[in-house]
Amino acid sequence: MMSGASQALRDDDARIKAIREYGRSLLIEAGAGSGKTAVMAGRIAWMLADGVAPRAIAAVTFTELAAAELLSRVREVVAVLAAGEMPAELRIALDGRLTDVHRANLAVASAAIDEITCSTIHGLCQRLIKPYPAEADIDPGASIMDRNQGDLVFGEIVDTWLRERLSDQQDGFLAEMVLYSPEAAVKLVHTIAENLRQRRTLGAPPASSLDGRRVVFDNAVADFESFVNGAAVFEPETVAMVQNFVAMATGLVPADDHSSPKGLVCLLVSRPHEALCTQAGKWKAYRKATRWREAAKKAGLSAADGDRMNAVATGHYTACCDAWSALLEAAAGHALSALIDEVRPVLRRYREYKRASAQLDFDDLLYAARDLLRDHEDIRRALAQRFSHVLVDEFQDTDPLQAEIFWRLCGEPVEEGADWTSFRIRPGALFLVGDPKQAIYRFRGADVGAYVQARDAFRTQEEESVQSISTNFRSSASILNFVNDCFASVLSADGQPGFIALDPFHEDRDAVAVAALDVAAADENGKATADRQRDAEAEAVADLCARMIHRHPIFDRRRGGERLCQPGDIALLAPTGTDLWRYEEALERRGIPVATQAGKGFFRRQEVQDLIALTRVLADRRDRLALGALLRGPIVGLSEEELLDIVWSLSQQSDDPERNIRLDLGIDAKLIQHPLARDVLERLQTLARRRNSTTPHELLSQAVDVMRVRPILMARHQGQAERALANVDLYLSLATTYAVRGLGAFADAMTAAWNDETRAVEGRPDAQEEAVSLVTMHAAKGLEWPIVIPVNTMTSVTQVDDAVIDRGADLFYCSIFGCVPEGYQDAWESEKAELERERVRLWYVATTRARELLILPRLDLAPSTASWIRLVDLSIADLPGIDLSHLPADVAPVGAAAPNAQTRTVFAAEAAAIVASQKRIVWRAPSRDEGATAGSVPQAEATIWVGGVDSLMPDDVAGPLVQGGRDRGLVLHKLMEEVLTGEVGAHEGELATRAVELIRALGREPVADAVEGLSSAELAACVVRTLALPEVAALVPALEAEFPVYGAVEDGQVDEITTGVVDAVCLAPDRSAAVVVDWKSDVSPSVEALEHYRAQVRAYLDLTGATRGLIVFMTTGRVVSVERA
Repeated sequence: MMSGASQALRDDDARIKAIREYGRSLLIEAGAGSGKTAVMAGRIAWMLADGVAPRAIAAVTFTELAAAELLSRVREVVAVLAAGEMPAELRIALDGRLTDVHRANLAVASAAIDEITCSTIHGLCQRLIKPYPAEADIDPGASIMDRNQGDLVFGEIVDTWLRERLSDQQDGFLAEMVLYSPEAAVKLVHTIAENLRQRRTLGAPPASSLDGRRVVFDNAVADFESFVNGAAVFEPETVAMVQNFVAMATGLVPADDHSSPKGLVCLLVSRPHEALCTQAGKWKAYRKATRWREAAKKAGLSAADGDRMNAVATGHYTACCDAWSALLEAAAGHALSALIDEVRPVLRRYREYKRASAQLDFDDLLYAARDLLRDHEDIRRALAQRFSHVLVDEFQDTDPLQAEIFWRLCGEPVEEGADWTSFRIRPGALFLVGDPKQAIYRFRGADVGAYVQARDAFRTQEEESVQSISTNFRSSASILNFVNDCFASVLSADGQPGFIALDPFHEDRDAVAVAALDVAAADENGKATADRQRDAEAEAVADLCARMIHRHPIFDRRRGGERLCQPGDIALLAPTGTDLWRYEEALERRGIPVATQAGKGFFRRQEVQDLIALTRVLADRRDRLALGALLRGPIVGLSEEELLDIVWSLSQQSDDPERNIRLDLGIDAKLIQHPLARDVLERLQTLARRRNSTTPHELLSQAVDVMRVRPILMARHQGQAERALANVDLYLSLATTYAVRGLGAFADAMTAAWNDETRAVEGRPDAQEEAVSLVTMHAAKGLEWPIVIPVNTMTSVTQVDDAVIDRGADLFYCSIFGCVPEGYQDAWESEKAELERERVRLWYVATTRARELLILPRLDLAPSTASWIRLVDLSIADLPGIDLSHLPADVAPVGAAAPNAQTRTVFAAEAAAIVASQKRIVWRAPSRDEGATAGSVPQAEATIWVGGVDSLMPDDVAGPLVQGGRDRGLVLHKLMEEVLTGEVGAHEGELATRAVELIRALGREPVADAVEGLSSAELAACVVRTLALPEVAALVPALEAEFPVYGAVEDGQVDEITTGVVDAVCLAPDRSAAVVVDWKSDVSPSVEALEHYRAQVRAYLDLTGATRGLIVFMTTGRVVSVERA
């Protein structure tokens, strides 16, 4: 920051007031790089020094990270001041003012710094409502839903409501819309529901009477027809137009049917006669002057007579067109109003879900806090006393609801029942810091209008309460002069918040600070496609970075000297994330590490696609496409030839030429001759057996370890795997919300996102200082780099969404089947103008991120009028070109690595010592495999439990009545589990229906004869018979299915840990295990198998403490009792 008090700054007086005058409520307009964090920390420190209690202070920031940084800065400043020293940035305000009393207060406050409320607005609201759950109408133990969870839950509630609504009301308006266009109707419902969720008071625009609009149109057509019929001359083309209008009028639904759902939909889908419209669907212009003159001439009339008739006809034509458009606008308005009314109950259902599950989302916190402050005056006063000093950072990014919370908390009504905007802010209660020139988050609901309104309110209350700090401690003088020249006029235009020039603190160095990078993109005809432009720019920028890294000098302000440029000193800032993977790949081809949140897109990353394939394989063992992708991908690394050889080999092993053995997880891995593929199949099969006994997150986390995904990525990316590893962690985190819905639902969601090329934010690596930053301009806010290069600015600006909101009137507009409601065009144009103004401010943010060098790509062709680069006149043509051609184009080596003195012998000795010092753990699991021969099976890997269900019986054991096998055991076990858990009723019909579903889930079809295959009727009857067995029936009320068990035995240097899952356990009243039950589907078990089952159940008895076990052979009805050894 400031180098000392000797350098006087133009804004010194404003800084002194901001830090010292905490008894005044102030709004500080802090320009980019002006040190606002230091000002806020200084103000808080001075309050503490003057005896203000830490718990009376609340500081609100835009992110939790910023809140943590601010609190850390306050702690640091307080410690320095308490020690008798003075931070450089505070000298101008506090030098010579601290007394021993102040230092003593700071010493006391330093122990209670954490009592300062330093959080986001949502964190503050949570603190406001927590002491008053009854008044705030919240559950006192409610947890906060994260945004992903809230979006997911809300989407499911909307879908469920839609299904119920359509089944309950087949003749309703929504049903009529779905009949006409299901996809458009469902999408529209989701759009309306999401907007209502974000703005609960949103309503439909007023709509004119349909009957009235219909009368106007019918009259306009009748008048036009009357004119043509009574005209002195005959003009055939106009007559044809009239006939088309008449056809449109007669083709409409009867006037008395307008209000019915079907009639309203019919109106919405009505279209003008094609002869009256252009190819784009717009009304054709009426240009018949020449035709009327010719007709007048034939009738012996003058040209003036023809012109008069043309003018009258033009008026009639325009009236008909306007009346038709007004009729459809009215229809769209009534339809939108009806839809909003129909969809609004979804919000109630969402609230009921949150209340039942004791959860709140972020919007609930805001509304609950606002309502508490609005409806409970005594509580408002108590909270105002509790938080007597509120500081708000980045105030330009707030919305009106958040502003209302601050006003109610920090202000007093001038009269009873007064609107909150008229509240008078208490002296010293509110300190706002913001820069309206950096208001760029409209898409998140932020409204720069709320900032302007607050600024006007402060000035009305006290003219001097709005102060400006404009000294920029970040950028060099030339960069700031460039910014001031480019933005002074455009940010002072109508609708913009105004411009205050930035004052430089750092003088220029000798080098150029603002330059252009010339890019050759045009072909021989002087043209280039958008892709060609991006590719050319990406190559030029990557080449520039390669030349600068480790060669271009950078001034290190912390050390006070020069050093060579590192990858982390460079940032490429893009207005959107469109096609940034081109820039990423260009950098990676040159060996330059990249840290990006806007590159290929999360679902386009190779590691994410590999994880999706892994998820699909584990979710569905029949998914051969996913298995092939996994085996062929970098995680396994089989070549295409190897994969084809494996498939061909399997086809040769089939006894039935018409039924080849398929390469999926259902095959016997021993049939695979390729050793790597066989090993991978075995690992995947082991993992897949756990699918129904653990959560998707847990299973996939284990799969990542078992498949050695992280080491493979480390080796593949050669030390630059931070982003790939971060993406693995992010992918796993996405699975946490699918604990209930299961792995299949997660696989479907990820596959859909991949197919849709969902633009998700990538995981952020930890070591970004070692990489070039490739981020959007939005993501760059609050950050800075020595070198900044805006890229991809030739891309076109995206159009305004179809759905727009009039924020002032709180009205929602959108088109319905191509028809827009009244007022839509004005609202759309207003939103478009606001977005254009915000995009200018986004350019301001981007250019003020650079400390030493701002480089603007200059392509050799004119940008389109709709491109980002045309939003602001940056005078790129006048900038000097940057030329680094004298530097090599490859990345310079950093230096020789330290020699590795560790030999193979030394490594082996150290590894042996580590192993010898560790206690060995042996994992065991009681086998559930009916073909096993031991009581427990040692685990080869300690990562997961290998547990299965009944295995395939030997071919020579098949009984005469049913066909045994692993699949039969799977179905029987699943049916017994679902009966005991209450998911399926114990009736043969219901069980048979469920058995059919399970059989097909295994990739098979049910048959009528149980000897030939899986018979749903036989399986259902088997379950019913089993439940009726006297030994089983007596236990059923207390049986709990799929009971996990664990045990450990310590023996010197070895810990033996046994884990398993018991088919069913009969629990005593105290919830202790009384009887262990093991279902078996064997048709005719051997003596050896029976002894193995006894050993297995005894192991369960030891683990559970139960005294008795039952082996229940479901096919024969035989029950074998087992006692503890």
